[in-house]
Amino acid sequence: TTTSDKYAACFGFTEEEVLSALNEFNLSDQGGKVKDWYDGFTFGARGDIYNPWSVINFLDKRKVGAYWENTSSNSLVERLLRRGSAAVKKTFEVLLDGEVLNMEIDEQIVYDQQPKKKNAVWSLLLAGRYVVASNRESGFGRYDVMPDPRNVSEDDAVIIEFKVQDEDEKELF
Repeated sequence: TTTSDKYAACFGFTEEEVLSALNEFNLSDQGGKVKDWYDGFTFGARGDIYNPWSVINFLDKRKVGAYWENTSSNSLVERLLRRGSAAVKKTFEVLLDGEVLNMEIDEQIVYDQQPKKKNAVWSLLLAGRYVVASNRESGFGRYDVMPDPRNVSEDDAVIIEFKVQDEDEKELF
């Protein structure tokens, strides 16, 4: 899993592997640039894991670029929250009150099974490398919940606003 040490080096390239590949491609002088752009993943206790998709593209094109763009989205989080049970939404209210959540995380979660798992949204937020903040001042107001990416150069922030609709209301304004 992404938090255990056993397979930490299997989720991307280690620094040693990247330096070896750069040497093989006669790009040894690009090590610092590649580290700045593609290093930064942490799996288990290992913090020097490089984004493999980006490193491979760098070796192919021989220039740095945001190769991770358009390779993922926040649609899974959005779908899980939108379709989530009342219990999931009430649990988010705990965050809104500034309290701490202790949740059981399924580190082996399979993405297509997420809608069936009650704690899937929490497992996804862990795998999505986010720090969840709630009810903080931002700009001219406060947001309800914001999964804030640890690596802002690679992941988008998500701002979640909760609204309550009374039973007699036909729509929210």
